[in-house]
Amino acid sequence: MVNYDVPSAPEAYVHRIGRVGRAGREGIAITLAEPREQRLLKNIERVTGSPISIEKVPTVEDLRNRRMELTMATLRETLQSEDLDRFRTVVESLSEDSDLFQIALAAVKLAHEATVGSEDIEEIPEVASRPSRNAKDSTKRGPHAKKGSPNQKGSRRSEGSAGMTRLYFGAGRATGIRPKDLVGAIANETKLSGKDIGSIEIQDRFSLVEVPESAVDEVLWAMKRTTLKGKKTKVRRERFDSPSD
Repeated sequence: MVNYDVPSAPEAYVHRIGRVGRAGREGIAITLAEPREQRLLKNIERVTGSPISIEKVPTVEDLRNRRMELTMATLRETLQSEDLDRFRTVVESLSEDSDLFQIALAAVKLAHEATVGSEDIEEIPEVASRPSRNAKDSTKRGPHAKKGSPNQKGSRRSEGSAGMTRLYFGAGRATGIRPKDLVGAIANETKLSGKDIGSIEIQDRFSLVEVPESAVDEVLWAMKRTTLKGKKTKVRRERFDSPSD
């Protein structure tokens, strides 16, 4: 069973996952959770008395490798069980002009695309777990660190300034994105000026940009019609700021 969100009531979670273990059966329940929902997971653990293991979201490379494995399994099954003679004339005809290995590669490509569809997949950025409020990082802050000290402020990423909302751009250093590229794209396509745009954080595969909350919809709509470095880029509210659906 896959939960696409974390129920706010632990009882609802127990009711959902109870379906995988009915009549003495065993099963696995997977819950997709955003970092801001960790509090709900902790509450469920407390009520149920059972730990919930945290796993990493598969990377794009993991997904592509798995899809290739499925294609190979499909081809092996076809080679063993299907009647292939009716396609012999096609191969013989193609072999007059092309190498058999190239023909096989083309056939695998078609089979793979028919099995998995589009390879246009967005990488999901990895977000570190939030420390509990009572957790003390003695190795970084020391036993006498005061609230609001520089080390403490840098222990986790800011969730946005007052009146500002952080937007996620699916492009970062790996594609040559610079702060001026983001500011220029927003300022050229909206009524905002460079001074209206807040902090900008650029990672390898994504970027985070603060814009006024009142202009979020305008920016999102405008970014759908423009490109960054000549490419269409996924833009949405950053997970910490996005409302739960």
